[in-house]
Amino acid sequence: MSFTIGSVIAIAPELEGAARIGILEMNGVRVRESPEELKAMLDGLADEFARKYKDDRLGEIPTVKKIRTIFHRAGLDPTRYRPSSESLLRRAVKGKGVYFINSVVDLINYFSLKMLCPMGLYDADQVQPPIHWRIGRDGEFYEGIGRDKLNLAHFPLLVDQQGPFGSPISDSMRTRVTEECSRILWITFAPPGTRIPLDEFSAAMTRYNGGAVKASMEI
Repeated sequence: MSFTIGSVIAIAPELEGAARIGILEMNGVRVRESPEELKAMLDGLADEFARKYKDDRLGEIPTVKKIRTIFHRAGLDPTRYRPSSESLLRRAVKGKGVYFINSVVDLINYFSLKMLCPMGLYDADQVQPPIHWRIGRDGEFYEGIGRDKLNLAHFPLLVDQQGPFGSPISDSMRTRVTEECSRILWITFAPPGTRIPLDEFSAAMTRYNGGAVKASMEI
């Protein structure tokens, strides 16, 4: 399934202006175990942030605070269901380090931690556009990656023709990226007005995983 630039994500009125969204679609990527260089880069950033933020109230960090407003807009308590980027930061500050999944997921986690912005990563072949970003409704569920079945009421959600598949908290098992994946969709949620460095993202993805950009835009 091919995505059409300009109509990739339709934003519901209740989330209009809540975030800057970066969209990157790449073809021909190679998903594998992360090379030692990438693991060291992610470990090094986690150690750096553990030192930098060890005495801070993490919820008061400006970017963290701004990302939490997305959740407030949706009617969700961000201290109960944390943005994935904040969960990475808390893990680093507690000295738990970071977990390694594969060469694509680990790279996204690196940039998510670096920017303190939640990022979604999806197997593009498992997503059926059009995509909508809206607030979750009562009775909507999916199995989150590394989580039990999630009740998605009031989650800020990405939804395709099959239903919800992603959020800034935890993405779904249905669209997760495995070593069989060769086409990815990488979506960044950032505070309004943020410049999302999509060129840097795609260059790093190509360096570690090959592939070529098919679509790149901010909305």
